[in-house]
Amino acid sequence: MAGAHPGVRADPVDTAMNLEPIKALIKQRLGLQFAGHTEVALRHALEKRKVALDVASIAAYLDRLRVDEAEWHELTSSLTINETYFYREPQHLRLLTEVLAADLLARRNAANKVRILSVGCSTGEEPYSIAIALQERYGLNAARLFQITAGDVDQRALKKARSGLYGAYSFRALPDQLAKRYFTMMSHQHRRINEAIRQQVSLHHVNALVGAYPQDWLGQDVVFFRNVSIYFDAATRKAIQRRLQTLLNPGGYLIVGATETLANDFGCMVLQERDGVFFFANHRVDSSAVDLDQSLLTPLCQNGKPEIYPNGKPEIEDSGASVTSFLIQEPVETRYQHALALAQGHQFDEALRVLAPLCDEDAPLVCCLTLQAHLLFERRDAIGATAVLERALALDAWSVDALLLRGRIARLQGELEDAICYFRQAIYHNPDCWSAHYHLA
Repeated sequence: MAGAHPGVRADPVDTAMNLEPIKALIKQRLGLQFAGHTEVALRHALEKRKVALDVASIAAYLDRLRVDEAEWHELTSSLTINETYFYREPQHLRLLTEVLAADLLARRNAANKVRILSVGCSTGEEPYSIAIALQERYGLNAARLFQITAGDVDQRALKKARSGLYGAYSFRALPDQLAKRYFTMMSHQHRRINEAIRQQVSLHHVNALVGAYPQDWLGQDVVFFRNVSIYFDAATRKAIQRRLQTLLNPGGYLIVGATETLANDFGCMVLQERDGVFFFANHRVDSSAVDLDQSLLTPLCQNGKPEIYPNGKPEIEDSGASVTSFLIQEPVETRYQHALALAQGHQFDEALRVLAPLCDEDAPLVCCLTLQAHLLFERRDAIGATAVLERALALDAWSVDALLLRGRIARLQGELEDAICYFRQAIYHNPDCWSAHYHLA
């Protein structure tokens, strides 16, 4: 599962409809929030569902939604983004296959498999990537050594995952040799994943936020929860993390998206690092168990948070304050300029780490959000960039930088009508914006 759908069409909608009750229900059940451009997308989705069901009003549709689970699934599919791809953030797959798996195999009972869970698996590219990476590392033994489970709230996405059929867009980061080895060409544009890999992944319909997890999900060794939490507020992220923690064995690991690390460091688990890749450990474990180079580990404060100034800078008194709250004592503008300098020096990962707490504020600066979006886009994470841009445009609907980048992303994704709309908005606000004229032409 991902976040609110970014597409904004020009079709007329009823702007007078009161969305607050239905927004509250969606927030309660999915954790998603809608404002600004995303609220426009919500209105379009609701209008389409009203027409499909021949419902007269939003109030009547809400009544239907509360009692009709099938319709709830239809709306969920309309509101979630499922554009992902194979081998997204491959550093996490290397971390799993080269570091964590070896540790977990050494600690396990020989009769038990190492259990890996992908939450918010969308159309299945993530869990299938995990299966491929493990087979590349452990060969045919992977199927008997590891158990891979995956779940998502979107029934339509899960149907595609079960089919195992994918278009060219899903393969843009997968090395050609792996595509040829693990997929069968079905047409010029589509490939189907090999049956042996497909059978290694068990897919389930599940809501990460509410409801009970399947009983047999308990006892996981690694949980992947990547590029999902960026769509939730801090309270929702923390609630989901605590729920996921109940699924993890002591000494198990949680892996979130590269840009989500600081925003998910609530102190529930211990933040660790290997070769610049961050992950969380469920309760303290002996770091030697994963054969970590101690020089690469981020020093830990007494409360288990990473030390920000390990090289002779002032230490933080152990007052229970989080590292993030300590960082906020520095002027936002200073940290923004630092992130900008890092970005200009092509140190994109470092820039994203500096920006993460700034962008996680309830009312972040639009310039921080747009810089974060540009960096995500530079890393070919169009989905993450889009989500950040929606937040920026909700705060400032006429941010030229945000409109321009949003238009570029829409154009690359083939959403030409949306792209034209964004470029025109940028020109309307700033008629001298030559780049908007260029892209529009």
